[in-house]
Amino acid sequence: MIAQAGAPSSIQIFMPGGALPDRPIRFELSRDDGRIETVFTDNKGKFLITGDLVRDADFVVRVQGDGRSFASTTVTFRTFRNIVTYVPVFLNPIEGARKPSPSVLSVIDINVPNDARASYEQAIDALNRKDTQAAIDSLKKSLALYPKYLRAMNDLGVIYLQSGRLSDAVAIFRQAIKLNDSFVYPRLNLGIALIRMGKQSEAADLLSRLYQETSLPLARLPLAEALSDTSRFAEAEKILRIVCDDANAADSIHAEARFRLGAIFNKQNRFADAVPEFEEALRLEPNMVNAHMQLGGALLQLKRAAEAERELKKAYELGGVSAGAAQLLLGEAYHLQGKYDLAIQAFEQYLKDVPAAPNVAQVREAIDRMKTALNKP
Repeated sequence: MIAQAGAPSSIQIFMPGGALPDRPIRFELSRDDGRIETVFTDNKGKFLITGDLVRDADFVVRVQGDGRSFASTTVTFRTFRNIVTYVPVFLNPIEGARKPSPSVLSVIDINVPNDARASYEQAIDALNRKDTQAAIDSLKKSLALYPKYLRAMNDLGVIYLQSGRLSDAVAIFRQAIKLNDSFVYPRLNLGIALIRMGKQSEAADLLSRLYQETSLPLARLPLAEALSDTSRFAEAEKILRIVCDDANAADSIHAEARFRLGAIFNKQNRFADAVPEFEEALRLEPNMVNAHMQLGGALLQLKRAAEAERELKKAYELGGVSAGAAQLLLGEAYHLQGKYDLAIQAFEQYLKDVPAAPNVAQVREAIDRMKTALNKP
C-alpha cells in the first residue's frame, strides 16, 4: 500500500506476471463493519475507493478465480480517511496443469459480439459512477444484442437484488441458469434472492445442491442461513464449523460464522453454548450490533443480568433506534436486578423506538405494574 497525493484512493488489479487485465474484473469488497459490496474494476483493472466507502477501516478484496487465467485471490488492507492509498492486488496464478475452461467462459469471453461487449463495459462504467439506472439500461441493451450473454445477465440480476427488486432478480437468475447451470454465480445469487423473499426451503435445497457440486466457499453462509431458517440446525452448524475452520477466510467471515452459530444456539435454548460464540465474534468484530444484542439475550437467560446489561447498552449505543429491541431486553435485565426505575425507562424507550411492536400492550402493562409498585403516576 503506497501513499499518493492528488488522486483518490484506489485498488489496481494485476494479472499473474504483472500485466494489466484486458477486461473489467468483478470482485467482493468487505469492510470491517460487515458491509460487503460486489463491485467491478474498469477495463484495466482499476477501482476507485470513493464516497461512503472512505473511512478508517480494514478491507478485504476477494477475487474469484476464473479457472483458466488466474486463481482465487484474497488481499487485506487498511484505509484512513485523510490519507490517499494505492492498493495493488496481484492475482494468483493457477498452480499445476491449466484447468479446462468451463463452457460458460467460452460463452462469456469468446462468443460475445463486440457491440454487446461494449454495452456491458458501459454498464460497468455506470456502476463505478454509482449510476444504477444507466447500468441497468446498458446491460439490457447488451442482452438485447446477445441474449446468451450470461455475465451480463447475472450482473443485471445482482443489481436488481441490491436494489430490492427481488422478483426481477429471481426471473433473470432463473433465465441464466436455464441457459447454462455450470455458471455458479446465478445459482448462488438466486439462493440469496429466495432467502430475502422468505422462500428459505427452496433456497436451502438449491444452495445445498450447489455446495455439494462445487464446494463454493461463497455459498456457505447463505446456505447456513437458509438451513437455520428452516430449523435444520445440525446441518447449518456443520457448515458454519467448516467456515470457522477455514484458515483462508477473513476475520469478518469468521466473525459472521461465529455470530450465526450463536444465533442458532439461542434458537435452540442452548444459551451456555451461544455465549462463547458471540464473544469470539465480538473479539473479531467488536462493533457487531446484533452480536452484542444476542449475547445480552443469552446472558439474560443465564441470569447473568449485570453482564447482559453491559452488552445490551453497547448494542443500543452502536445501533440506536435500529437496535430498539435491545431496550426491551435491557428493561428485563434491570427488572431482574431490581432496578425498576431504569426498567421503566428502558421499556418506555423501547415503545418509542418500536411503536408498532406486537407486544406493545404487554410492555405497557409491565410499565404500569412497576409504576404502581413504586407509587408513580
